[in-house]
Amino acid sequence: MRHAHACVRPGGALPPRRGRSYTPQPVTLEDYRPVMAALGIDRAVLVQPSVYGTDNSALLDALRQMPDRLRGVVVVRPDMADHDLMALHKTGVRGIRVNRRNPGGLALEDVAGLARRVAPLGWHIQLQVELSRGADLAALAQDCPAPLVLDHFGFLDPRWSVTSAAFTGLLRLLAGGGLWLKLSAPYRISRQGPPYADLRPFVDTLLAHRPDRLLWATDWPHTELWAGMPDDGELAGALGLTETPRELQSLVFVDNPARLYGFD
Repeated sequence: MRHAHACVRPGGALPPRRGRSYTPQPVTLEDYRPVMAALGIDRAVLVQPSVYGTDNSALLDALRQMPDRLRGVVVVRPDMADHDLMALHKTGVRGIRVNRRNPGGLALEDVAGLARRVAPLGWHIQLQVELSRGADLAALAQDCPAPLVLDHFGFLDPRWSVTSAAFTGLLRLLAGGGLWLKLSAPYRISRQGPPYADLRPFVDTLLAHRPDRLLWATDWPHTELWAGMPDDGELAGALGLTETPRELQSLVFVDNPARLYGFD
């Protein structure tokens, strides 16, 4: 199971919104099916990219085509009506994305109100923020009634040690049970190429502490990356996850996402 960004609707490209920070190369669900087959992915999670704002139509079209195999994470207006949230739930949506690294998304101040409304649905709030905002993240986790999911290792700095204040703070939040962490897009934060050896101490420490709060994702189709495109087949092995005991692999690749995203 893994995470991908929905970029187009079946009939053609969805125009990206003005004010975006990048323009993606459009891909379709038909482009994604061979990726799933090649990597042995039975179920996947599509995440709304920032360039489409609150227009989730491409993502929802994809969910309707593969309702048993796909779930979604959307971007919505803070004042979206409850009946519209329920309609999204019935389509397969299980979370709301708050992206503070690209313009035009929801604000951190929107999290508490949205979380109170979607917690009864079993949804989560997915955050794209940096671990350097540790105080904000700790406050959000303490007050948020819905689980939080932190993208891309929290954009940790691989020059840190595993005993650094920011990383040990992350471990405390994971231990509290209200936070999940995506082991995704190592190429966005590593200062080395594959197999991203500078991230291995962090991965090993995370697996030793709370493997039940970790999720793997490829971040396909690797938006905002224009050179040095990673090999999707190597991403999991590059972090050493395929070298871990089978019970840990099952947690990270299958059991944890099945629980979080509501797959039967």
